[in-house]
Amino acid sequence: MDEGLPTPITRPRAGRWLGGVCAGLARRWEVPAGTVRLWFALGSVLLGLGVLVYVAAWLIFPAESEDGRGQRGIVLLAQACGALIGLATLAGAGAVATVFGFGWVIVALAAAILVGTLAGWAKLGPAWALLPIGALVLPSAALAVGGVRVEPTTQAVTVAPKDSAELRDYTSGLNTLTLDLRDTALPNETVPLHIEAGVRRTLVALPHDRCVHVRVTQHQPPMVLRVGTALLGEGNLSSPTPILFGQYGAVTDEEAASRRDPTFTAPTDTSAPAPTLDIDYTTMGGELVVRDYPDAVNPREFPDWPGYEVYPEERPDTTGLPSAEADLLLSEWRERRAAQDVDKARVDRFMAGPCARPQPEAKTKKTKKKKRNR
Repeated sequence: MDEGLPTPITRPRAGRWLGGVCAGLARRWEVPAGTVRLWFALGSVLLGLGVLVYVAAWLIFPAESEDGRGQRGIVLLAQACGALIGLATLAGAGAVATVFGFGWVIVALAAAILVGTLAGWAKLGPAWALLPIGALVLPSAALAVGGVRVEPTTQAVTVAPKDSAELRDYTSGLNTLTLDLRDTALPNETVPLHIEAGVRRTLVALPHDRCVHVRVTQHQPPMVLRVGTALLGEGNLSSPTPILFGQYGAVTDEEAASRRDPTFTAPTDTSAPAPTLDIDYTTMGGELVVRDYPDAVNPREFPDWPGYEVYPEERPDTTGLPSAEADLLLSEWRERRAAQDVDKARVDRFMAGPCARPQPEAKTKKTKKKKRNR
C-alpha cells in the first residue's frame, strides 16, 4: 500500500449506531464519535444535507471487514467530489448571507474555523483550513465590494405619506414596495425621493386628477449582478427600464442617456405649474412603475392600469370564401373590432397621464354641426 496516499475511511462494526459512518470519520479525524454525530444532526436540522451526506458516505465507505483495495480510487474520488460539494455549499451560504446583510456572520465563522484549526480543535491542518475559509470569504467579499445587497424582508410594503415632509428614503427586499402618493400634499416645486429597490417591482401611485411631473435617475445595478444575469442570458433583468405612465422609459433626455446613470422623464405639459417628483432610483433587478391611478384602483392588484397599448385587428381576408362564410367571418370581426376600438380609445386617453392629457374634452360631430349652423 502506497504511503503517499491517505488511509481510506472504513465503517467499523464496533461502536456504530447505524451504518458506522460517524464512527469511521471519528477514527480517521481522531475526534469523539459523538462530535461527528452532532455535526450530522445539526446539518440535518439546519440545512437538510446531513441525511444526504450520511447516505452517500454509507454507500461509498467500505465496511471494515470488506476488502477496500479495489475501491480505493473510487473512495478518494468520491471524497473529493464530496469536498467540492461541501465547499460549494459554503460558498453559496456565504454569498446569500452577504447579500442579505449578514456578512459579519461569515467573517465570524471564518475566524472561528481559523482559530479552531490553529488551536488544534479541528483536525484539518492550516493548509486544508484555507479551503472552507476561502469558500466562505471570497464570494462574500466579491459581493460586498460589488455593492450587492437586498433587504432581508419578504413582506410587501405599502406607504401612504400625508405630505412631502413625511417622505423618506425607502428600501425594499424580496417583495413589492408601493408608495401611494394619491392623497399626499405635494408643493409646486421639486420633491426629491430616494428608493433602493430589491428584486421585485416598486410602484409609485400618483393622483389621477392632478398633474405631477416625474423625473427618474436610475443607477445601474452592481457590476457583479449585471455580469451574472448576462451569463444566464437574462441581461434585461439587471437593467430594467422604468415605466412612466405606462410607457417604457417615456421620454429619455439625450444628454442624460449618454451618462452612466440615465435620466428618464415623463411626457408632460410644463406650461402649468405642478409638483416635480425627482426620483433617485437604485435597483437590484426590480422594476419601477410610476403612474396615476384612480382612487378606486388598487395599484398592487392592477399595476398596469389602464392596460397595455391596443392594436385593433385588421380586416380579415375573405378572398375565395363562400358568401355566407365570408359574411359570418366579417360579422365576428366587426364585433371584435368595435370592442377593440373602445378599449384602444380608453387606454390612449389615460396612457400619458394627467399632465399630458388635454383638459378640454374633444369636440363631437354634433357640436361642430351646431357651430356651422350659427
